[in-house]
Amino acid sequence: MKKLSYKITGVIAAIAAATALSAAAQDTQATMPQDTTPQTAPAAPATTPGTAPQATAPTAAAPVASTAADGNAAKDFMKEAFMANEFTIAASQLAASQGASAEVKAAAKTVLDNGMKTRESMIAAIQGSTSDMHFDQGYTPEYTQKLGELKVAKGADFDTKYVAAQGEVNDKAETVFKAYAASGTDESVKTFAANTLPMLDASGNALDQVSQGGQ
Repeated sequence: MKKLSYKITGVIAAIAAATALSAAAQDTQATMPQDTTPQTAPAAPATTPGTAPQATAPTAAAPVASTAADGNAAKDFMKEAFMANEFTIAASQLAASQGASAEVKAAAKTVLDNGMKTRESMIAAIQGSTSDMHFDQGYTPEYTQKLGELKVAKGADFDTKYVAAQGEVNDKAETVFKAYAASGTDESVKTFAANTLPMLDASGNALDQVSQGGQ
């Protein structure tokens, strides 16, 4: 997966385009032109020598800083959600051709279906967000390594590695989604996080059943 930075429309286009990709083409993304103007913080009020600064000046900057922090939290959450979900889709697509166990393939199908639904919900959340959604869409080294190991694994070896890797990613995603659903301030993103939790729970249950031998 190439490391690309998109403005919000680019993020949406990239996610939508990825819906048509197969597992073999998962690493390919289209580039979108950027037209981003850096935002600058409001200039501090000038003071005349010998004149005491106005008492209200320090408090005026507080809402700006708070808003920026809230926006960064939403962007950071969405970046992590995006990477986890795209890994989930790519890994679960591999299971159909490289897995051995029918049970693992069935679990992967459940996880994949939930991942595709999450991708669509993510598009709507980004469209409704009031936060800056510029973020690097490339996998972190951890995700790159996990997916690389799955791509070369076959049969029972793939089954073992897929259940372990996807289970870890799903558990981490649940923790991140719960945190933003509980304390996030961007309403569109917060709603997305809360509404996605049941699907993450269902995916986790499917993986747990396989890891526990179907019990």
